[in-house]
Amino acid sequence: MTHLTAEDVGAVMLDAETFRPPAGETFLYALISRAEGQAILDGGLPLADRLIFLEGSLAALALADIPPEQDIGILRVRRRLIQSWLEVAHEGHGPCYVLVAKDPSGR
Repeated sequence: MTHLTAEDVGAVMLDAETFRPPAGETFLYALISRAEGQAILDGGLPLADRLIFLEGSLAALALADIPPEQDIGILRVRRRLIQSWLEVAHEGHGPCYVLVAKDPSGR
């Protein structure tokens, strides 16, 4: 398996200008270009380490550092639907995650 369909992970694109993450850990967010977000919605979420997912509060902080002229959108996915493919990438201001392909045994 190399991709997860947008429907399988509850993926939607959100507008960066009006982004207000809800409380809780239901969702993870990736700050990406709108074009890349649309490609993911159309073709699926790749199981590769190039997308970085953040929890809501960290996504809001990261968004504050992005110039408004950048064409940024926010890809929101349901955490529980991608949990088995998540790997912690690093600890900085808080955890961030990447998706990794795993064999059927979960390794």
